[in-house]
Amino acid sequence: MQCHRAHTLQKAIALTLLALAVPAWWWVYHPVQPMVLDPALFLFFHNAVEIFAVVVAALVFLTGYRAVLSARNGAVVLMGVGFLGVALLDALHTMSYAGMPDAISANSPQKAAFFWLCARMLAAVSILVYASLPRAPELSTLHKRLAALVMLSIVAALAFFGLLWPDRLPQLFVAGQGLTPLKIRLEWAIIAVHLLTLLVLWLRRVELVDECAMALGFAVALSIASESFFTILGVNGIDVANMLGHLYKVAAYLYLFHATFNEAINRPLQRLSAQHLREQQVLNAAPDGILWVNQSGLILMTNPAVERLTGYAKDQLLGQNVDIFLPEHQRERHGADMRGYFIDPHGRTMGCMDVQLQRQDGSMLPVDISLGHWEDKGQSYAIAYIRDLTERKGFEESLRHRATHDELTGLPNRWMFNLQLSQALTQAKRTGRHVAVLMLDLDDFKTVNDSFGHAVGDELLVLVSQRLGASLRQSDTLARLGGDEFAILLADMQSTDEAMAVAAKLIATMGKTYTLIGQEIHSSGSIGIAFYPGDGQNADALLRFADMAMYQAKRSVHGSYACYSPQFELRAQENMRVQVRLKEALDNGRLRLFYQPKMAANGETMLGAEALLRWHDDELGDVSPARFIPVAESTGLILPISAWVLETACQQIAAWHRAGTPLQVAVNFSAQQFRQGNVADQVRAVLQRTGAPAHLLEIEITESIAMEQPEAAHAELSALVALGCTVALDDFGTGYSSLAYLKSLPVSVLKIDRTFVKDIAADQGDAKICRAIIALAHSLDMTLVAEGVETPSQLAFLRNLGCEVYQGWLFAKAMPVSELTARLLESRDRHEFDFEAIAQ
Repeated sequence: MQCHRAHTLQKAIALTLLALAVPAWWWVYHPVQPMVLDPALFLFFHNAVEIFAVVVAALVFLTGYRAVLSARNGAVVLMGVGFLGVALLDALHTMSYAGMPDAISANSPQKAAFFWLCARMLAAVSILVYASLPRAPELSTLHKRLAALVMLSIVAALAFFGLLWPDRLPQLFVAGQGLTPLKIRLEWAIIAVHLLTLLVLWLRRVELVDECAMALGFAVALSIASESFFTILGVNGIDVANMLGHLYKVAAYLYLFHATFNEAINRPLQRLSAQHLREQQVLNAAPDGILWVNQSGLILMTNPAVERLTGYAKDQLLGQNVDIFLPEHQRERHGADMRGYFIDPHGRTMGCMDVQLQRQDGSMLPVDISLGHWEDKGQSYAIAYIRDLTERKGFEESLRHRATHDELTGLPNRWMFNLQLSQALTQAKRTGRHVAVLMLDLDDFKTVNDSFGHAVGDELLVLVSQRLGASLRQSDTLARLGGDEFAILLADMQSTDEAMAVAAKLIATMGKTYTLIGQEIHSSGSIGIAFYPGDGQNADALLRFADMAMYQAKRSVHGSYACYSPQFELRAQENMRVQVRLKEALDNGRLRLFYQPKMAANGETMLGAEALLRWHDDELGDVSPARFIPVAESTGLILPISAWVLETACQQIAAWHRAGTPLQVAVNFSAQQFRQGNVADQVRAVLQRTGAPAHLLEIEITESIAMEQPEAAHAELSALVALGCTVALDDFGTGYSSLAYLKSLPVSVLKIDRTFVKDIAADQGDAKICRAIIALAHSLDMTLVAEGVETPSQLAFLRNLGCEVYQGWLFAKAMPVSELTARLLESRDRHEFDFEAIAQ
C-alpha cells in the first residue's frame, strides 16, 4: 500500500498526538505544582524508551543502508548512515544518564545532555538531507562504506570528548537551576531544522508523494513536539516534561521508521511484485512458447503459448521431462545432447536449427528453438524459446512453388524443367535409355489475345495445359516455359518412336475446339523434338535443338511436329551471321534502295516505281531479300530498316520532284510497323522532314497485315489516305480477305501476286483467279497492278483481261537511283508522260 494512502488509524494517532502536545506543553509550562517523578521509576522508564529508540534508529540504519530499487537510493542510504550515528549517540546518552553506572567519567546531566543534543541535531540534519536530496544514482558499496566510516569517526570524536572531558564542554545543565540558556537555544535550533524540513517536504510534496511524505512529516512534527518539552525541563530533569519529550521522541521514531521501511523495503518489494507481474504478463502474452528446465531436463515453468503449441495443459507439463515433446526413438539421443549442453553451455539464437515437436495428439509441429543458460546457487538451468514455424514453412513452400512453377497454369517453370531434365539425363546415362524433349508452341496465339483479350488468352493456356497433362504419363514432365511455349520431358524411353507417338497424340488433342466465352475457338500447336543421346548430351543443347525443330514445324505446316536435324543448327548459325552482318550494314550505310518501274500496258509509259531493298555484303555477297528480310523480322531489325527505307524513299521522291521529274513511289510497310501503331504520324513526320509530296507516296501493305488487326489497320490506312497518300494491297489473293471488309478499306490499288501471274497462260486455275481479281478491282474502282510479268504471253493475257499496270523483268529489273533518274530525264525530254499532271 503506498504511503500517500496511509492507514487512517496511523493518521488519526499522529494528529491526536500533535493536538495533545499543545495543551500538554502549556500544562507543563504552567504547572499548578511541581510534578517530580520517582527517580528509580523514571530511570527505568528512561532506559526502556532510549533502548527502544536505539533499536529503532538501528533499524532505520539497516533498512536505509541496504536499500535496493529505491528511486532515491542515495538519499535513503545517507539517512540510514546518519541514523547509525544517532543510534550510537542515543546509546551513549543512555549510558551517561545520572543513575546509570559511570561510563569512563562520572555520569551527570551535563554529560547526558551533550550526547542528547548531538543525537537530536544529527537526526534532524539527516532527515533534512533526505528530504532535500533529488533523485540520485545508487551509491556503490565503496561509497556506502566510506559514508559509514565518516559517521563512525564523527561519533568517536564526540564520544571521546563527551566521555573523557564532559566538564570542559559548555554548560548545558546546572544542578539546582536546570537548563542553561545555551541548552535551550540549541533545542530551539534543532526545532528550527525540523521546521525547515517541514517546509522542504511541503515544497516537494508532489515529488515525494510515493515516499511516505506524510509519515515523514508526522515524524518531523512529533520531533518538534518532543524538542519543545526539553526547553522547559525542571531543576532536577526528571519531571513530566522530560517524560513527555521522550514519549514524543519514541512516536517520532516510529513514524520515521515507517517512512524508512516503506522506502527501503516496502516500495522495493512492491516494485519487485510489479516487475514480476509485468514479466508474467510478458510471458503470458509472448507468441513464442517459453520453457524453463533444470539440468535433469525437468520442466519447471511454462507459458500459455507452450500449451497452445503442444496441446498439453500446464499441470501436465510441470515436473515432466522435456523429451515428452519428442518421439520415442529420439529421446535417448536428445538426453545425451542435453547433458552435453549443460556440460558446455552456450547460447543458441533462432534460425540455427529447425526441429519437429510432437504434440499431445501425436502430430508433428515444425518449430525453431533458441536456448539460454544461467546458474543459481550452483544449479544450472536452461530457458528455451519455441517458435511455431508452420506459417513460415507454408510461406517458404509457397515461395518455393512460385519459384519453380508457373503461376497461371501451376505447371513447372523453366528452372524446374531444366532441373528435372538434368536428373533424367543423369539417370539415362546409367541405364542407357532414351530421353526426349518436346517443345510445343501454340499457333497464332497472338491472334486469340488480340481478338478476345489477354484474359481469354490466359484461360486458353490453362485449358491447353490441362489437355496436355491429361494426355501424358504420370512420369512425364509438362512445363510452361513462358508465353504460349510448353516443354515436355519424356524420360526412360526404349525407342524414339515413343516420343513421335506422343507428339502425334498431343497435336491431335490440341486440334479439338475450345469453348471460351461462349464461342468455339480453334488453336493448334507445333512441336519440335530432340533426343538424347542422338541429338544432344546436355539439357541446354536438347532444349535449343527442340526449339529449332519446333520453328521448323511452324514454317512447314501448323499443327505438325518435326524432329531435330543438324541442318537446323547450321541454318540457325547462318541466320545469326546474317543478323550480325545486316546490323553492321544498317549502321554503316551499306543498304541500298533500288527502284522497279511500274509500266502502262503499252510497255513504254512509266506510271510509278516500287522501292526495293538491296544488300551487298563483303563476306556474303549479294544477299536476297528473301534471305535477310525473315531474319530482320524475327530479330526486330525490320523496324529500323523500315524507317530507313521510308526516309530514303521520301528523300528521293522529293529530289525527283524538285528536278521536275516527279514519280509516285510505292514503299512496303511491315507488319511490325503496323503493330507499333502511329504509322500515319511517322509518315507525316517523314514527309515534313523531307519535303516529299504525300500524293507521290504509295503505301504497300500485304493482305495478311490488313486482316491481322482489321480495326486498327482500317484506322491507320484511313489516316494515311487523309494525308494524301495512296494505299495499295500487295500479294492479293494469297490470304483470306473478306470481300465485305476489303470494300470498306481505303485501298485504291490491288496488286496480283506473282504466283498467279507465273503460269497464267497455261494454268486455267491461275487464269480464273486473275480474271476474278481483275473483275473485282474494276467493280471497286481500284487500279490493278500485275507483279512478276516476265514474258510477252503473260503481258498479252493480262492485257486482254483489262489489267492496267504491269511490273516485272519484261520491262525492267529493279535499278539504282542513277539509272532510273536517267530514264526519267529521257522520258521527260521525249514527252512520254505528263510530269506536271503527276506533280499535281
